[in-house]
Amino acid sequence: MASSTRLAAILQAVMQGMPKALSDSHYPGWHLAPVTGLLNDPNGFIHFDGEYHLFYQWNALECAHQQKCWGHWRSADLLHWQHQPIALMPDEEYDRSGCYSGSAVEDNGVLTLIYTGNVKFDDGSRTAWQCLAQQNSAGGFDKLGPVIAVPEGYTGHVRDPKVWRHEDHWYMVLAAQNTQLQGRVLLLRSDNLREWQNLGEIAGSKLGGLDAAGYMWECPDMFTLGDSTYLIC
Repeated sequence: MASSTRLAAILQAVMQGMPKALSDSHYPGWHLAPVTGLLNDPNGFIHFDGEYHLFYQWNALECAHQQKCWGHWRSADLLHWQHQPIALMPDEEYDRSGCYSGSAVEDNGVLTLIYTGNVKFDDGSRTAWQCLAQQNSAGGFDKLGPVIAVPEGYTGHVRDPKVWRHEDHWYMVLAAQNTQLQGRVLLLRSDNLREWQNLGEIAGSKLGGLDAAGYMWECPDMFTLGDSTYLIC
């Protein structure tokens, strides 16, 4: 499906699905759900400017893992949620096969998204870009383009950036697959969210005493509780 045709179909599906879903007695009242299509990977959860924002992977056209957009909910109390316009759609060359999971952060007072742009080629190969988008004055998001290419020594299975601020730097854990088809997690650092230094692998299959632990790791998260730091994938 051509890009313009696909995007028009996505918007039409949402507009047609919204009133039907919200008036359906079986539509979830307590659990967040899209109005049509497939949901996976809630991501970009953030409290910003007095409200909570939660984004999610969404294919509005069908129950298949294709054409992923970023859906968007907003809430003042974590109980009552409002559907927002689609935050990200696969409408650029660098994310044409889907806007995959990522993070939301506040950067100089601006709600900023860091996500994976997925690109699949006709020969079955693929690549990925880690990309930025920032909220504009109308509440939508303007794409700023890729900031990280696939690092040397890794396949196109690089995705799901989790980003946080610590002291004077931004940090990112990034899921990856090396060219030996082993799952890895990379740690990166930046001063400005745009230029990133790869600090190397911090975990993965056959690292740190692990046996073979998967050909691909996804959706990493790293955080501190008490005196300990945890990595979850």
